[in-house]
Amino acid sequence: MKRVLTAVVGLPVLLYTVWSQSPYFFVGLTAIAALLALSEFYGLASKAGCKPQVVVGYIAALVVLASFLFDEPSLAVTAVIALSVVSLAAALGTSNEVKDSLMSVSSTMFGVVYVALLPGCLIGVRMLPDAITRLTAPHLASKLLTMFFALVMMTDTGAYYVGRSLGRHKLAPRISPGKTIEGAIGGFVMAVVTGVLCKMIFFHEIPITHAIALGAAIGLVGQIGDLAESMLKRGAGVKDSGNLLPGHGGMLDRIDSILFCAPLLYYYARLLASSL
Repeated sequence: MKRVLTAVVGLPVLLYTVWSQSPYFFVGLTAIAALLALSEFYGLASKAGCKPQVVVGYIAALVVLASFLFDEPSLAVTAVIALSVVSLAAALGTSNEVKDSLMSVSSTMFGVVYVALLPGCLIGVRMLPDAITRLTAPHLASKLLTMFFALVMMTDTGAYYVGRSLGRHKLAPRISPGKTIEGAIGGFVMAVVTGVLCKMIFFHEIPITHAIALGAAIGLVGQIGDLAESMLKRGAGVKDSGNLLPGHGGMLDRIDSILFCAPLLYYYARLLASSL
């Protein structure tokens, strides 16, 4: 019930930011989610014995997110370069043992790439101007993001209910004992069906082959992202990344599939916008 109530409250807020005339509501929501998830990631890293440099990580994450807001890829490159230099330099004076420096710098760097660079792709999609596609695909960014979130959520839903009712064979027992091969297939099929339905209901501008391909890609990659985050939690010895969202765990638990799929949407959106 908590899981359902959280979705009932959160989904209208998400849709409002996706369809609002101002893209900055979505940018703000994404930035908040990314920073919360980064905090949880650094918490996992600390539990696993790493000592991430939290402050420089947050600063670099904000710069990376801003690079998508202003469509300035060089900002992200600069942030990653600066982070690598600063974190290594800081490790010289903060690591008690030399071996700690590797884990400290690695966790700091990976946190920014994983939890800021990947979701930043969604900001890049939201900032696509309608002006370039007004004649053929109005509200392109909003349609792309609506389809994207529908695909991710329905993959989750299909995997959960098919796995619960038909699941017999474990998918990755060492990482996530509850997930089954049957559930994974159910999530994949649900994603493909959802892609076709999105094309028929509100996204008429894209070819049916694109809808199927995007659904299939997200149905596959999203589940890999879910397993990857479960692996990180196993390494840290925890069940959830946090308890921020009732019924869902932490923010990182909620967006794990989104993180892996965001670059797929970003590059597809760029290709689609250039062809319209």
